[in-house]
Amino acid sequence: MFNYSYNHVLFVFLLIQVSLSTATTTSYIPSIYTPTDDQKDRLKQDVKDMFYHSYDGYLNNAFPMDELKPISCSGSNTFGEYALTFIDSLDTLALMGNMSEFKRGVDWIIDHTNFDTNKTVSVFETNIRVLGGLLSSHLLAEILLKPTYKGELLDKALDLGNRLLPAFDTPTGIPYGAVNLKYGVPINETTITCTAAAGTFSLEFGILSKLTGKSEFEKAARKSIKSIWEFRSELDLLGNHIDIVDGEWTIKESGIGTGIDSFFEYLFKSAIYFDDQEYMDIFLASYKAIIKHVKKESWYVDVSLNKGAIIWPIYNSLQSFWPGLQSMFGQVEDAMGTIKAFHSVWRRYGFTPEGYNLISGQVQHGQKGYPLRPELVESLYYLYQTNKDPLFVKMAKDMVWTLNNVTKVECGHANIKDVESHSLDDKMESFFLSETCKYLYLLFSTTSTIQDNNNVGDSDDSDDGDWFKKLNIIFNTEGHIFPMQYRFFEKSTDSSNNINSKEKENADKENIQQQQQQVGDSKKVKEFEWICKPMPYLRTISSGPFQFIGGYQETEWYEDKKILDAIAEFK
Repeated sequence: MFNYSYNHVLFVFLLIQVSLSTATTTSYIPSIYTPTDDQKDRLKQDVKDMFYHSYDGYLNNAFPMDELKPISCSGSNTFGEYALTFIDSLDTLALMGNMSEFKRGVDWIIDHTNFDTNKTVSVFETNIRVLGGLLSSHLLAEILLKPTYKGELLDKALDLGNRLLPAFDTPTGIPYGAVNLKYGVPINETTITCTAAAGTFSLEFGILSKLTGKSEFEKAARKSIKSIWEFRSELDLLGNHIDIVDGEWTIKESGIGTGIDSFFEYLFKSAIYFDDQEYMDIFLASYKAIIKHVKKESWYVDVSLNKGAIIWPIYNSLQSFWPGLQSMFGQVEDAMGTIKAFHSVWRRYGFTPEGYNLISGQVQHGQKGYPLRPELVESLYYLYQTNKDPLFVKMAKDMVWTLNNVTKVECGHANIKDVESHSLDDKMESFFLSETCKYLYLLFSTTSTIQDNNNVGDSDDSDDGDWFKKLNIIFNTEGHIFPMQYRFFEKSTDSSNNINSKEKENADKENIQQQQQQVGDSKKVKEFEWICKPMPYLRTISSGPFQFIGGYQETEWYEDKKILDAIAEFK
């Protein structure tokens, strides 16, 4: 019975304890690199300086536009003209202890943000970045800005949620990819969306329902996930792009990266956050299918939906979240092998390209960029919380060095246009501040970021966000902090609430271990690129030596043809 009590057990703490017990039974060997607390503090300060260089650059040159152009020291409105980077950065400010700036940001959003505009936006991106940012800042403001804060950000979040909800009015319940904030779904809007864009709402919509008592948000998110899952193949695999009208897969490729990644992340996190058995059941079935069909040694590839044949032997940078998810689930040994493989690509180029061909051992044509993505350091953070191996500190240190020495420009940090030449692009994604800097900062923290203590202290400025160490939290896929609200999960008829906290903690650990044992060793109008990143072209692999050829056809995977590790062995 999947029946967690959250009055005493932080989900991350619980999962990390399970991961620790898993790690001790493997052949895992810790790194000999051992940084001192002073060294980690200096690295944390480097990250803090990196954050403020770009945050100040945004405020001075782009605010209130959505994004910073750090090379030209200007701004651009790339989303909905709602100060995207500002909203995305607020909980990082709170984490770093800058309560005065956090309060200023909250007050500005309350006074100036208006979603009643004739703007067509990505439902997915607006949900994870803006709605997620508003909900996170609201929950933190309730804790950190008492008694002056009166819940105004929740009103903003509800208004925005209501404007996103029309996208879910489809025959399948799978949402459109875009919606006009004032008028609803545009006429002739494409009916094609990707799996991630359709199935990454359960956290934000679920929390919004819990906070407002309006169940329509949680129901919409759940219906979309269940509909996508109903269209899975007989192998329990999901395709990459789907028609929201009839459920037909328009790109019949399955993997864990671009176009599908956060669907799996939200299944697991929502199962934990809301004590939801249905989400956990879907996650377990998906996880088993991925390990069986998509995993090839330490790498993951794209396979055909119906046969599991390899058609796209590429490591793409969005896959990098996976080892972190595995570590939360206690699959530490698998996660260790994969994070080493992924990080070795970073070591080779200084960054992870959007696509790396596992057969040629080269950056994939057309996928040479690195837009300051956080997924690799996110996994390093989770794994470091799992076993405190200083190897992950060293890996993250490498990342800080290249970020500061290559991407830093006058007004911020710039995207990498080409990881081979290290040429730059005049763009800085908002998630650089909301995720990349946040996970690096947390990884270098010298004290545990996880404690079971609800006394969060005052809201004065400090050198560090001490309150974070005393909260039970989960991150959304944009890195936004969602504190656990115990009142969400109260069940007066649940007799298990009567057992003491230690017994409950042990029961919960045993329950997760049992779940682990089940996994063993889802056309018509051109889509917007910012909704679902389009696949570069149709491709397949010949049955002989691996090579790309034109057209599309499913080919069989022969067990004796393993993907070769085309890069230097990680040492």
